[in-house]
Amino acid sequence: MLKIRSMLSGLVAGLLAISAPAQAQARYPDRPVKLVVPFSAGGQFDMVARMLAQFASGELHQSVIVENVTGSGGNIGAAKVANATPDGYTLLLLGGNHTIAKTLYAKPGFDVAKDFSPVSMVSITPHVVLVNAALPIHSMAELVQYAKKNPGKLSYATPGMGTSMHLTFEMIKSNYGLDILHVPYRGGANALTDLAAGQVNLGIVGIAPAQEFIKAGRVRAIAITSKARSLALPNVPALQEVGYPELNAGSWLGVAGPQGMSADIVARWQAVVRAFQEDPANRKRMEEMGFRVEPNTPAQFQRFILAETETYGKVVRDNKISAD
Repeated sequence: MLKIRSMLSGLVAGLLAISAPAQAQARYPDRPVKLVVPFSAGGQFDMVARMLAQFASGELHQSVIVENVTGSGGNIGAAKVANATPDGYTLLLLGGNHTIAKTLYAKPGFDVAKDFSPVSMVSITPHVVLVNAALPIHSMAELVQYAKKNPGKLSYATPGMGTSMHLTFEMIKSNYGLDILHVPYRGGANALTDLAAGQVNLGIVGIAPAQEFIKAGRVRAIAITSKARSLALPNVPALQEVGYPELNAGSWLGVAGPQGMSADIVARWQAVVRAFQEDPANRKRMEEMGFRVEPNTPAQFQRFILAETETYGKVVRDNKISAD
């Protein structure tokens, strides 16, 4: 009898051990979730993250807390999540800088293709090509013509070395055969201020920070780096309209967790992101900021990440760009 009781006790204990993870996942989340934003507070990406976190808190009936972990072009925050426990309580706002990091840095601290569990893209915003208002340039055609007549005399500002804006403009230069000097800044605001003041001739930044400068007439928008026009700048042509149909670049954002996160938690967060994207108020606000929501599946997001890594990696290698 004692032997039977012992066997039964062991069986019950084993069943409880097996069911514990399933019960924990069924209760997920039973404590606050941390969304790591590897960019500064107050920027356009941080604004999107906080919108998503507020919406997700309601969907999950649990607090989703934004934590800004900045430094090294977004690498420090990404590395923190890559090394976190894959239990769904530490997530990352993944961005284009993280795909560039693979070739831009010798040791970024993570491998974007292997160290994360992709959930879904959230949004993408094209870059906008700008000129100082005093220049006699009103279109990409005029820019190409002016630059070819004045090789090496124009300069363009970006939010930083190795950013997607920098690499995108290098692709534009290569496509049109232009000789224009790159002037990297610490952030889009500084780049825009000097562009408006005439310290540099051209610039390429995100739509959201540029809108105020464009409306005030301090800079002139001549193209956006996508295949279609943006609702935020409906009068500015896309590069597809002006002879560069292959380029479809922008600043994108998505949600990912550490590699090994359970399929159930990935699916739960994908549903949250999709609901956020389909919410009319969120969609309207995003469009006003220059973002386009971009729903996809974890598998589609992974393929996108790999494609972006290859595209920008080639630009980094071809132009011998390094952040080290």
